[in-house]
Amino acid sequence: MTRYLITGATGFVGQRLTRIILARGHAVIALARPSARAQALRRIGAEVIDGDLRTGAGLRAAVAEADRVIHLAALVKARTAVDYWAVNRDGSARLARELAAMAHPPRLVVCSSLAAAGPLSHYGASKLGGERAVREHADRVQTVVLRPGIVYGPGEPGLIPALIPMVRSGLVVKAGFGPRRYCLLYVDDLCAALLAAAELGTPLSTGDPRAGVYAICDGRSYDWPDICSALARALGCREPAILPMPMTVIRTAARLAELAGRLRGGVPAFNSDKTREMSRTRWVCPAEDVDTAVRELGYSPSTPLHRGLIAAVRAHTPSPARGRRPRRRS
Repeated sequence: MTRYLITGATGFVGQRLTRIILARGHAVIALARPSARAQALRRIGAEVIDGDLRTGAGLRAAVAEADRVIHLAALVKARTAVDYWAVNRDGSARLARELAAMAHPPRLVVCSSLAAAGPLSHYGASKLGGERAVREHADRVQTVVLRPGIVYGPGEPGLIPALIPMVRSGLVVKAGFGPRRYCLLYVDDLCAALLAAAELGTPLSTGDPRAGVYAICDGRSYDWPDICSALARALGCREPAILPMPMTVIRTAARLAELAGRLRGGVPAFNSDKTREMSRTRWVCPAEDVDTAVRELGYSPSTPLHRGLIAAVRAHTPSPARGRRPRRRS
């Protein structure tokens, strides 16, 4: 039995990965702050250690018994650039230092992002900073970095929930004009790649910047109408019309969303930092990089877009209540 330490186990990918590992008969140690989600992990059989990568609390105890470490913890939305860096770079550095101090460090898999390749946003720059931070300990800790495209699936909190109401309305907004292409990856395929990287793959090297970094997706690229049409089929709706919007309008809308978020005490998923990424016309994994990941990790994506979207829609769309009698009117 292999013991996997997962940081970010309470998140979208982390919850899915935890269930997959437990179903395979292995053990999961989750470093997590106290929360209802952390309690849910305990109920399904994970060992949860109270802690926080931002401060390092609980980290030493969490790594002590781990055979493999999968680092998912990241801040994907934040009010300031400082917040992104505090978690995505400094938290990664803290983890790598703790592992490097061990007599026999376990292999480390870092889930980065395609946004780290030539970053435009604070998020992307901070994820690249995290990659560089763990690379500093590559002589002591065998480390593999994965850069997935857009990850979607049941429980995904951003793309699918935002698109479903627009697709159902028959009109979907598109950021900017002209073609835009994206790489996507179903969450279970990402989990398979993470587990493969925990055993295989060339580790990071201080001398070769490309070694140990794998771009992964489902092997295809999609334009915005492709994604919206596939989602419409999964929902059983008509194909929506696409309405391109100038980036100036998109940026203004993001600032208004941020203002509303401040009034509610939160940070919206659609924000100014995200619009920096939306200005790029290609979020695509180079084909040769995907081939390298398949060859060296022994990993092959198995979920086509239409099937993955059907699963995502089922999870995001509540089933109508069955067996409920209509209330009588008095």
